[in-house]
Amino acid sequence: MTKNIPSQSSSLDDWLCYLESVHPANIAMGLERVAHVANAIGLLDTPSKIILVGGTNGKGTTARCLETLLLAQGYSVGTYASPHLIHYNERVRVNGAELDDQFYVDAFDLLEQGRGDTPLTYFEYGTLGALAIFKRHSVDYVLLEVGLGGRYDATNIVTPFASVITTIDLDHKEYLGDTRELVGYDKAGIFRTGTPAIVGDLNIPHTVTDYGHEINADMYLSGQQFIFAEYEDTFSWQYQGHQLELAKPAIPCQNVATALTTLAVLNLLPDEAVIRDCLTNLVVEGRFQQLSSEPMVYTDVAHNPESARYLAKKLAHLQEQGFKVHALVAMLADKDKVAVLNEVNSVVDTWYLAGLNCFRGDKVENLAKSMGSVQTSAPIEQYQSVDDALDTVLPQLDDKSILIVFGSFFTVAAAINYWKK
Repeated sequence: MTKNIPSQSSSLDDWLCYLESVHPANIAMGLERVAHVANAIGLLDTPSKIILVGGTNGKGTTARCLETLLLAQGYSVGTYASPHLIHYNERVRVNGAELDDQFYVDAFDLLEQGRGDTPLTYFEYGTLGALAIFKRHSVDYVLLEVGLGGRYDATNIVTPFASVITTIDLDHKEYLGDTRELVGYDKAGIFRTGTPAIVGDLNIPHTVTDYGHEINADMYLSGQQFIFAEYEDTFSWQYQGHQLELAKPAIPCQNVATALTTLAVLNLLPDEAVIRDCLTNLVVEGRFQQLSSEPMVYTDVAHNPESARYLAKKLAHLQEQGFKVHALVAMLADKDKVAVLNEVNSVVDTWYLAGLNCFRGDKVENLAKSMGSVQTSAPIEQYQSVDDALDTVLPQLDDKSILIVFGSFFTVAAAINYWKK
């Protein structure tokens, strides 16, 4: 039984509690319901140019890079991302800023009035609510981060100005399949005939390009139409007549190269000075985010093998500088914990395992069982929560130690909240 329907005078918290109650499933594949509601209230009739950003990892950083470079040129930009770290309002930004609760309340009230008896999931409400907010603000460009996969994700009801796939790896295997080819085919569902489709993955599954050719998408592929290379302190990017060598940013160079190519394809690339300035100041919360310098503490949302590999490279660089790496990890129950732990294990000197006390969060005992399948000689300690672990671990760190807290958006949120306290 659902809760009483909130109104425009209700709080955002009341609405979020209601949205969690009105659909029996957390995830429901298919676009018919969400497209029906969007059409019923005119959300797809918008002058904004929409860029869909899909992929296993790197969606948030690529979208933030696109947002920053567009804003620097004076365009108005709406950005939709999920999940949030601390507050729901993080999911929607207009011109780089979060919005007051009332914008969400108004959007959800509009959806509730217009959906009739069509059920929507929590994510579908959020996606349609974001589209309503962006239409209200009449932004020039909308950056829509795809939630799960692509083909049947709620964001895929739009007609994109361009479609972007950042990376392709195994995650959500119960929905997307257990091979990169299956995952790639699902993600390629955001392509459209005659529309730019930019793919940043370094080893693109044939299913992506096969589908792109089948529908005559206008594809721009990493390693073919555009290339980039990483060096010690710089990286280079080349696409047609564009060739830049830039200082390494705080986010993966692969995602920057994908964003630059997307803007170049759309004739929206700013001049080199603007690019350099934007990348120098680009920071994305929860992506190797430094929480403290004394002691040195970082946090990262890495939660699948590919993102764990990137994190391991960052940690190896610190280890080469003489730091001992202490890793505090907590994960969701449905993630491939063994694969993630294996990717990071070679650069960890001490492991701290913690439980996650949230929906889908796993107990530390289960995480310890997964660690049993990892060949490690590093000491291992167990804690019931991230807070418990931090209480004990932080006083033990010296100036040659770094602590990385990772494994989930919820893990990062717990670390950030701990620091705020």
